[in-house]
Amino acid sequence: MYAVRGRVILKYGGQLCVMLSLLTVVPLVVALVDNEWLLAQRYALLCAGLLLTGWFLARLQVPAYIQDNEALTITALAFMLSPLLMSWPLMVAEIPFIDALFEAVSGVTTTGLSTIGTIEQRSYGFLFARAWMQWYGGLGIVVLSIALLMGHHAAARRLAEPIESGKTLIATARTHARHSLIIYLGLTLLGLIVVWPLAGDGKTALVHVLASVSTGGFSSYDDSLANLRHSVAIAIMVIAFLSAVSLPLYWRILHAGWRDSLRSLLADAELRALLLGGLLVGGFLVWQLQGTENHVYNGLLMGMSAQTTTGFNTLSVAEMNPASKLVMIISMLSGGSIGSSAGGVKLLRLLIFLRFLQLLIRRSAMQPHAVAEPYLAGQKLETDDMLRTLLLILLFIGIVLLSWLPFVMLGYDPLDALFEVASACGTVGLSTGISRPELEPLLKCVLCFDMLAGRLEIIALLVVLYPRNWIGRREVTK
Repeated sequence: MYAVRGRVILKYGGQLCVMLSLLTVVPLVVALVDNEWLLAQRYALLCAGLLLTGWFLARLQVPAYIQDNEALTITALAFMLSPLLMSWPLMVAEIPFIDALFEAVSGVTTTGLSTIGTIEQRSYGFLFARAWMQWYGGLGIVVLSIALLMGHHAAARRLAEPIESGKTLIATARTHARHSLIIYLGLTLLGLIVVWPLAGDGKTALVHVLASVSTGGFSSYDDSLANLRHSVAIAIMVIAFLSAVSLPLYWRILHAGWRDSLRSLLADAELRALLLGGLLVGGFLVWQLQGTENHVYNGLLMGMSAQTTTGFNTLSVAEMNPASKLVMIISMLSGGSIGSSAGGVKLLRLLIFLRFLQLLIRRSAMQPHAVAEPYLAGQKLETDDMLRTLLLILLFIGIVLLSWLPFVMLGYDPLDALFEVASACGTVGLSTGISRPELEPLLKCVLCFDMLAGRLEIIALLVVLYPRNWIGRREVTK
């Protein structure tokens, strides 16, 4: 085993600082336009500090080769340190540090949970900053850096693979990251073109489009989408659904003929599972909400919000019955497609698990020496793929159960607490009301850990917390 090399972490951490500095310019400009001088001042100081630090560290000379644990460490640190930095400007809204940190973690991880109570009285600069963090967190700070800054293809590939969860990269990691960025920007532009005219308010449209493309769910209203016109809410959720689809799938469709494009859509198992899952959960909620006002509209939107891990809501989750909450917990944890901005375990892994289970059942009826290979969408599943899938699903379940325990010990309703923890681990943002200003600091920290674990898919976070990742002999490379 080799521990991480400090110069490698600092070098690529410096490049991430430069990217974060560039991203901070956007909320800085919005704060200046809205005459929020204190907020703008903090963003300006933060931007300058990040740029100076990044410029200095990025000049370090390091080997092109990056170890797996170094790539995972850099990825995890990007999502762990950026909320710490961004919480300082958010404290301008006169909220405690723990709540500012919770808000920043929820933003960067595209979760959408909040502990600051009412938000409608907050300034637009504050609301935009939350949505903007979700937007760049949805694509991934690391992917943005690879697409625009990093030059070493070997290093870029190592950094991109943890974010893309093992997906095959297109040509090179840098090319793949640029393709993802182009599609992501296209979905954002499409969202603005559709939602802005319907909403009639550019500021409202911008906040909700940024939050929907990232499947983040931060709204500028206390009741989320409940008081928006149905056409506006539906348009926002359509964008969220499109963003829960694998971004590489869009690139393949755009660069293929109409026949090949149609074939790709029909052959994509995750897309079919995402659509079917959203409709099944939505249909179940419609059935459970019978007798209430707009039950079809509310049920379908809430179901799709849970399945895509977006977190927008049109009615209070706390008022829903236990059966609805349980179904939504399953939906939130299953999540969207790999390679999208959605959270959860990801549907492809669940499909691999189901195929593995089917194989075990089939083998029980076969001859001892018969050979049966698992296939999914025409692709043979390797043993390592199935083992990684089972491991990650087990880790997700373990994190949910361990995080659920302190809530139950402190007297919270078990089902509501499970829903809240599942929402955090799935980076969803739907809440039963437990996430609030009065929530115990310990439990706020637990939910922050869950949001980070869910966004980093647990492994990268565990690598950072593993002592031997930092202490031990280091590989010597020239």
